[in-house]
Amino acid sequence: MRTDFGDLIIEQAIVHVVPRRKRTDPAEEISLSQAVCSLNDAVRTALQAKLRGVLASTGREVVENPDAKSTLPDFVHSFLTDEVNLVDVSVDMVHLLRSSQSGVNSAGLLLVAEAQLGGEKALLLVKLEQETGMQATETVVNGLRTFDVKYLADLLMTEKSKIHKVALFPVSGATGDRIEGWAADRQLSGKMATFFLERFLGCQQKNEPREITRRFHDATTDWINEYVSDPDVKINYLMATLTELQSPSPVVDPIAFARKNLELVHRDSFAEFLTAADVPSRVFDKDTEHLDNKLKNMRVGFANGVFIVAPVAAMGDHETVLLEDQGNGRTSVIITGEVTTTTTYSTPGGRRRPKAAEPSGTAETPKGHDGSAVPEST
Repeated sequence: MRTDFGDLIIEQAIVHVVPRRKRTDPAEEISLSQAVCSLNDAVRTALQAKLRGVLASTGREVVENPDAKSTLPDFVHSFLTDEVNLVDVSVDMVHLLRSSQSGVNSAGLLLVAEAQLGGEKALLLVKLEQETGMQATETVVNGLRTFDVKYLADLLMTEKSKIHKVALFPVSGATGDRIEGWAADRQLSGKMATFFLERFLGCQQKNEPREITRRFHDATTDWINEYVSDPDVKINYLMATLTELQSPSPVVDPIAFARKNLELVHRDSFAEFLTAADVPSRVFDKDTEHLDNKLKNMRVGFANGVFIVAPVAAMGDHETVLLEDQGNGRTSVIITGEVTTTTTYSTPGGRRRPKAAEPSGTAETPKGHDGSAVPEST
């Protein structure tokens, strides 16, 4: 699974101005480019570097949503299979983008580029916002109308990045009956605007945040129990996992997590275990809704059937719960505190008391006080 985009190369690009959509005149004609831009080496290098960074930091895997009504997947497939050229497909896309937006979306630019990713053909889409008061300069090259790419270079090289939304689709993701690729929305810190992801791209995130967060939690705890033998290290790793999932950060970065919390000898097996559990190694959006109850307490079990359950904070406080290695795989636990209650214990979700068996045959007819049958109510 790709974790960086350092081999992304832009070969040729075309830029269209996308005016703000006016609800009173949705059929307003758009002045469209008719030729690709002339990208000099300086512009190409700077643009590639910026886009690589955007995709690496906020890019998410996306896949075509079969229930979406967008025609963009068809446009992407047609271009990647050489059925249509870059200029023609970009015209279709700019009209689709404008119809996908509402009146609140500002005017901007749509860059559509033929690219190479890992040596294979790809289609790159970039939505750029113009600064207030700035306009793209229309020009004519060889008798064909286009927009001066110098404006695009100036826009991208300012301190404030004007790259707001990016999508990238490689030819290897256009096989079968749907397309796959990556998308990024700089304005929403990893998540994506509905109009961009669904109405324009016609896609959905490949990894649903709640499900992938649950898989990360489950795979990490399984790995700790299978690959780590030292009880102190087990607890430290589990504490780090719970801390990571409860942190205010909206994302999880498995590589950064391993680098920060795991000993070097453990990192490779951890990465391999996550891959086998279908957990992405790159950054993903975090959603702990299905894990809230599991993140509050820690359970430590012993081979003799004894186990302790304690709040996460208590397990991290050696003055409250202290585990000492006694050698030969044995560990002692010292719990310091005031005893307040004692009670019996049953495992959560224990077996319910079985219902009394129904007598075989027909149920007995109710009887009155004199022994006569009581008629059924109507």
